[in-house]
Amino acid sequence: MNFSKIKITNTDFQIENCKVYHYRNEDDFRINVFFLEANTDIINENWKRFSNMVAANYQNVEYMSDREFDKWNFYIIYISKDIIVSDLKHRIENDKFSSRKIVEDSYNVEFNDEEAGLLITKHITNSDLKEIVDATQEVIISTYAPKNEKLWQLLISKEKLIGDRNAQESFLKKMNTL
Repeated sequence: MNFSKIKITNTDFQIENCKVYHYRNEDDFRINVFFLEANTDIINENWKRFSNMVAANYQNVEYMSDREFDKWNFYIIYISKDIIVSDLKHRIENDKFSSRKIVEDSYNVEFNDEEAGLLITKHITNSDLKEIVDATQEVIISTYAPKNEKLWQLLISKEKLIGDRNAQESFLKKMNTL
């Protein structure tokens, strides 16, 4: 699924100390993703206003198709290099008006088209799930190779140690000789 950057021409979206981006795919079903990049204070002051602006300017008859599915595919990702306190993050992400909202804090990467694609995959399309599952299965299937074979053999022995003081002392002596 490819997303293209859409130029935002409305000057209302020029928010001081913010960078604002809009990405959209051109598949059978349309997904609109807006990004607002700023520090925590600016996000705190502007997130609701930005959400309202997206709704007013893009979730309308002139912009949208008449397909029901498209109107539910609006996302806003708030990006900050700072740590956003959990209360603010919770307020933003649980606000259900007009769009799903996502907070990506401690974001220490230069934002560009590639990073936009990675964030869209991570939070929205999950189109990398097959690769993740395949990689996980490879790890699960691989044989465990202990770092210390002698210690491993000692640990998997059938000796009962719980409640048996002598067995515990014997185990510790064997362990100390390794």
